[in-house]
Amino acid sequence: MTRPNISANKIFSGLGLLVIAWLVVAFLYYPITYVLIEAFFTDGQLSSSAAERLAGSSRVTRSLWNTAIVAIVTVITVNIVGIFQVAVLEFFKVRFAPLLLVAFSTPLVFSSVAAVSGYNFVYSAHGFVTKLLLGVFPDMNPYWFTGGMAVVFVHTFTMTGYHILFVRAALRKIDFSTVEAAQSLGVSPARAFIKIVLPMLAPVLLATSLLVLLGALNSFAAPSMLGGRDFYMISSMIQALVALGRTDMAALLALLLAAISLTIFLWMKRVESRGGTVSIAKTQSPLRKTAIANPLINFLVHAFAYALLVIYLAPILITIAFSFAPSESIVRDALPSGFTLDHYIAVFSNAQAFGPLGNSLVLATLAVAVALAVSLFAAMRIRSSKGLVSDGLEFSLFIPWVLPGMLLAVGLISAYNAPSPFAFGQTLVGSYWLLPIAYIFVVIPLMVRMLGAALAGIDPNINDAGRSLGASPFYRFRRLTAPLLAPVIALVAAMSFNDLLSEYTLSVFLYNINNIPLGVALQNAARADGADQIAISMVYVVLLLTFSLIVILAADRLSADRPGTR
Repeated sequence: MTRPNISANKIFSGLGLLVIAWLVVAFLYYPITYVLIEAFFTDGQLSSSAAERLAGSSRVTRSLWNTAIVAIVTVITVNIVGIFQVAVLEFFKVRFAPLLLVAFSTPLVFSSVAAVSGYNFVYSAHGFVTKLLLGVFPDMNPYWFTGGMAVVFVHTFTMTGYHILFVRAALRKIDFSTVEAAQSLGVSPARAFIKIVLPMLAPVLLATSLLVLLGALNSFAAPSMLGGRDFYMISSMIQALVALGRTDMAALLALLLAAISLTIFLWMKRVESRGGTVSIAKTQSPLRKTAIANPLINFLVHAFAYALLVIYLAPILITIAFSFAPSESIVRDALPSGFTLDHYIAVFSNAQAFGPLGNSLVLATLAVAVALAVSLFAAMRIRSSKGLVSDGLEFSLFIPWVLPGMLLAVGLISAYNAPSPFAFGQTLVGSYWLLPIAYIFVVIPLMVRMLGAALAGIDPNINDAGRSLGASPFYRFRRLTAPLLAPVIALVAAMSFNDLLSEYTLSVFLYNINNIPLGVALQNAARADGADQIAISMVYVVLLLTFSLIVILAADRLSADRPGTR
């Protein structure tokens, strides 16, 4: 009686593996191989012409130097700001700490192209700060917020989320008795934090710094939207080369960026495997906040903390305020001169205005649905079966997590700008489907990782009991495994959907006129002078921020209620 079910299960498993194998080969290995061919082969022969042209280009050389300088400066500034934030939240007694926590946590929900747009609204030629400065200095350049300085500024205040998540958690785990012992010997709180606490946090600070370095090197939205005409980083240089039709040079640059990113990733994994010890006491003394005795230092700490609060909240509050302002007020006034819902009505009633939002919703929904099906099948296969096939499947699906999105984008453009057998003889460049396909592979690694962890946490006796009662694999999954995975499935689907709504890197390379997403629309608005277009983009940012908050709250609720763990 059970043999047909077993056969059906094997057939289903085999078909699932074949479909995933086709997806991986067609849209991962084949594009990456094509990048290698574009970079090192010309007319079927090994060639160094692309490398020679890159080496001889002054713009490419400047973009490399710009990327290195911005990345290094970003790591320094993010660590300064991030460590200070963690200190005032957890170590020093600072008034209004809960409000500071809200402000310092905004990069977790206000990031990517939405955050860049928000800071652009504040500091651009039509921005709040620029209008105030022009009132005092009428001869100043209204386009002052461009170039490397603007990119580093935005990086600094959008990449400190790692410190809030990881460094703050590590600080809470240290043994406070060592700090108390130092203070009993007359060491000031500030000196104790620098000399005792920071060395204990060194491993997590190094890992966080590597994450920041990786993010800065691969940054695309900030240099593309704020760099201006003459400032290029590797990412924006790749985009420019693709636009010029020099896909060979773009491919080689993308490979260089991938090699650097892979080196940093491996370094980060080594740091993670070595770990670190923050306390050796058998009984830890919990962390307690320390008052700053020196009045001057206390004043400076409070002043800097509140200045950061303003910097973090200003883009959000100003964007929300001006999204309800009349169009003429947006480009003319420092503060909104009136209140209107016209921009929100336009987004939901005007087909052209709703287009980017509607496109992103449809694209994200398609990508998340397919990615969730692939990830669920792959995670269960990897968990239940060990061997070459499962190991290869896991390795392949994690490739997009290690390599830059630009490498995948350039590969897809190079591989599918002509009819391909992997696409059933179709040319995908310029079509609707290339962008959602890329979206699928961007979110799969996170899904597989989280679903795999959730499956590992389910008591195996539950599945064994169902098997002993004669339940088929599909029935066991539907009635036993799926209900236990439901919170995690909902969480990863919501997180992936949220990320794809504001996705920028792949979108800029792969969109066409029929599926312009929000990220591209926000980029166009950042370069526009029309009040109506700026107003609509503000509505987009507010909607993205609202959805991000909903996802974070839902994730917190799901993690609190998650069942089925051992």
